[in-house]
Amino acid sequence: MSVPRRLIVMRHADSSRDYPNMSDHDRPLNARGQRDAPRMADALSKRDWLPQLVLVSSARRTLETLEGMAPHMDEARIDVRPEIYHAGISTLLTQLGDMLGGGTTMILGHNPGSENLINHLTGEWREMQTAAAALLVETSDGWTVEEVLRPREL
Repeated sequence: MSVPRRLIVMRHADSSRDYPNMSDHDRPLNARGQRDAPRMADALSKRDWLPQLVLVSSARRTLETLEGMAPHMDEARIDVRPEIYHAGISTLLTQLGDMLGGGTTMILGHNPGSENLINHLTGEWREMQTAAAALLVETSDGWTVEEVLRPREL
């Protein structure tokens, strides 16, 4: 029996707006974001949803989110993709062309792309607050949302 493909669509953790002259791409995580990233990694680990492949935006806040999750991601292949930064649905679908044949892939990016991707794949609208992770499973009928994890609900 083959392993089903699973997809984690995750939005970066909360970022700082304390630097008005800093480019959006370079904004760091704030204190809440730094706390939430490892909590989300713990939640994914407890559910046996750790990815083997992570496709991550090149924005500082997504890279810092991944860094905060690093203790649980030591076996994942990390692929930084500048194209994911503020990507539209067609670009995100192109990026997902590199998903593993079986197993779990994570795409770590931004809104509205995260919400739009979930809606496009599943037909369901899910709100993706900062650091939220939607766990999707591919079935014979397409993709379904198994669960959405949010830091404030953990």
